Amino acid sequence: MDQQEQTLTIKELICKATQVISEQGHSAVSIYLYSRIWRHLLKYASDNNVNCFSMDFGMEYLKAVENIQCHKKLSKFEKQKVRVIKVLHDILHGKKPSQYYHVFPKEFPQKFHKVYTDYQSYLIQKGQKKSTVTAKASRIKVFFEYLDSCGIQDLASLEFQNITAFFSILKENYAPNAKSNIQFTLRDFLRYAEERKIIGPGFSAYIQTIYSNKDERLPSTYSQEELNSILLSVDRATVIGKRDYAVLLLAIRLGIRSSDIRHLTIQSLRWNENLIEFYQQKTGIYQKLPVTDEIKYALADYLKNSRPDAKGDTIFVRTNAPYEALSSSSSFYHILNKYMKKACIITEGKRHGMHSMRHSLSSNLLAKGTPLPVITGILGHSSSEATKRYLWMDVEKLRIAA
Repeated sequence: MDQQEQTLTIKELICKATQVISEQGHSAVSIYLYSRIWRHLLKYASDNNVNCFSMDFGMEYLKAVENIQCHKKLSKFEKQKVRVIKVLHDILHGKKPSQYYHVFPKEFPQKFHKVYTDYQSYLIQKGQKKSTVTAKASRIKVFFEYLDSCGIQDLASLEFQNITAFFSILKENYAPNAKSNIQFTLRDFLRYAEERKIIGPGFSAYIQTIYSNKDERLPSTYSQEELNSILLSVDRATVIGKRDYAVLLLAIRLGIRSSDIRHLTIQSLRWNENLIEFYQQKTGIYQKLPVTDEIKYALADYLKNSRPDAKGDTIFVRTNAPYEALSSSSSFYHILNKYMKKACIITEGKRHGMHSMRHSLSSNLLAKGTPLPVITGILGHSSSEATKRYLWMDVEKLRIAA
């Protein structure tokens, strides 16, 4: 954040924000709604002799004027108001406004900011993938927030009982797999901190055995009939339906991960050869899959009749301004679950994210007698051992396929 941004008055910040959302292609109605709330915010600031914006002040306005309480479940209209305030927060800090705001922002403890960013740089220098660095940063952030809540001012004050107490918090509030992931990352961070003399010796060794059940992460499976029902529930005559149908076909028919669907580009499509190719975001493995007429026509229909005139060559973009690539894999989760609900698919007691489509494909292929190496190739696994974890419930069929 530069000095000019730091000294913006609320009025100047609102002017800048209005320009940003206009350049992003927001409709006149959307801009009006933003401006109306910002005018109310400006009046509230004037009444309270506040000249500069902060997220704390924005939260105060939401509670005092809009009667929005962060501890309550928000309505769609209330979420829109919160978003309007968060846009100011992002622009003030030199950030591009986020496409999605799910929760009230929680400021990262500034006293740990340097070691937090240094650790991420260290991971990047080790050659770890961007997605891995992002995941580890998210996990270690939980630890720093815990230390902040305990009043710990720096890592030099860290004690063994702090780690023990933190693990108790994890056990109470996180699923076993999420808990073990945070513990693995914390141990890695503590080794990093020990090497750089940020903390004393022995902390990483204090975290000994970490119990992790890999099978716990496996999603549930859905029958071919259920998958077809999901596809049939899509209204392909609408702009959104054309996009969603193409997304679902890639997940259901080809088992492509949501992170890979999100990063597909026009160049990924080799129309004349009926192929789609890409490097997997998770593994970096090159993947080349056949495109059936069903998938080919759905993609062509979306690109020709539904996709907005967006900058860049990412295939799947937002249907509303700003017309950019979908911001995260959670977008695809919501797409899938919308049509699962429409198709009356029973998901109670089962996982129902995009990865369950990948698992369902492998199980359905196995049921048809597809050899294990072929399934491994379709899923883009590095070895059949990884594929076997997907199929651990189909023991007899797996024995035959192998």
